[in-house]
Amino acid sequence: MLLDIKQFNDLTEEEINKLIEFSNNQDNLQERYVVACQIITNLTDEIDPDFGDDESVDLTICKLLMDGLVEVEPISRILH
Repeated sequence: MLLDIKQFNDLTEEEINKLIEFSNNQDNLQERYVVACQIITNLTDEIDPDFGDDESVDLTICKLLMDGLVEVEPISRILH
């Protein structure tokens, strides 16, 4: 379930604050990474059912990082 802009607008201020707090928590990055791989796999499967699985997505991400084809910049996750 992806939240579109309208759904974010329907969240209360308390719910948004909890969501931001959860997003800022570095302890859940592994879980979020697994979920991201699953989402990418599901979206890719809709386009090309022969593509692969979560492991293929993870290996693709690793290869992109190792080859320097993508760069991850540290960002400030604080919203003003």
